Amino acid sequence: MRVLIHLFAILTSLTGALCKHTEPHDLVTPQVVHTFPNGTSLENLAIRASGEILCTVLSAPEIYQLDPIENSSAKLVHSFPGYTSVLGIVEMQPDQFYVVAGNVTFATFSSVQGSWSAFHVNMSEFDINGAATVTKVTDFPDALLLDGLGVLSREQGLVYVADIYAGVVSILNVNTGDHYVAINNSLTVAGPPNFTSAGVNGVHVFEEPNGTLYLYFSNTAQSLLARIPINANGTPAGEPEVVVSGIKVDDFTFDSDGNILQAVLGSNEVAKINVTTKKVTIIAGNPSSTELMSVTSAQFGRLCDDEDTLYVTMNGANFSDIALVVPGALKMLKLGPRLV
Repeated sequence: MRVLIHLFAILTSLTGALCKHTEPHDLVTPQVVHTFPNGTSLENLAIRASGEILCTVLSAPEIYQLDPIENSSAKLVHSFPGYTSVLGIVEMQPDQFYVVAGNVTFATFSSVQGSWSAFHVNMSEFDINGAATVTKVTDFPDALLLDGLGVLSREQGLVYVADIYAGVVSILNVNTGDHYVAINNSLTVAGPPNFTSAGVNGVHVFEEPNGTLYLYFSNTAQSLLARIPINANGTPAGEPEVVVSGIKVDDFTFDSDGNILQAVLGSNEVAKINVTTKKVTIIAGNPSSTELMSVTSAQFGRLCDDEDTLYVTMNGANFSDIALVVPGALKMLKLGPRLV
């Protein structure tokens, strides 16, 4: 998942083919931006307008900054005392980021209910004094395990927050701290084909050319990517529908044509999904390789020279024995215009 679930250990199909809709394609070779020390598991990333990449850590309550180059060093942005993990991250205004942190036992991937909070990470002074200003936005006393974050409205300060164990998506007002469950349906909850508690995972809003708003979301347990039409306030405006199924998914992003670049942690691959045709093209990774071991999230660069580069985080874990096979890492896929 974005977060590993210990029940994945019984899934023998994780190293199988992605799905029958997969199209063959020349694979892009991942390049290493930074490999973290052994035992480090990365979860998510966000990219500053200045190009630097922020990575959250599942195995420690930390955020790091890296330069968008090969063999970059990692700078600690912040460590959250009293927490064990930092997961979702999103930028709402320039250099104003928000994250969720909570307590997860890495060996079993069990979560402490009520340990979850949202924080504001102000990066505006980081380049000057090397420190971010971090303040708590609110607590989530009923949350089971918060993970994916997605922007609903920057103007109103509204963020979607996925609770993967509860199988619901809440809306958080980062200005007031108010939050409530907005999306809860048969495609957000955990269910077959996989025996895991991880339901809705990545959450992102996309506006169609005709103005229709959709919340796209991945579901790890059900091995699918789905979408639901939404109103301007984030509530459902229709019924959810499956975009593609048969892929053990984590977080994702969109390219300039509206295709989805999907982290497929179950097969250590990155896929491009054409939402219209439902075709899936593997662009990097391999089920039998560790080069993208348990890839968890993806974002495009924001500079002129890396806007066709996809940055991905990987947690490096093997579901078969709940162990980190390789260290977590940030890698880049130089796709070029032909793949974007």
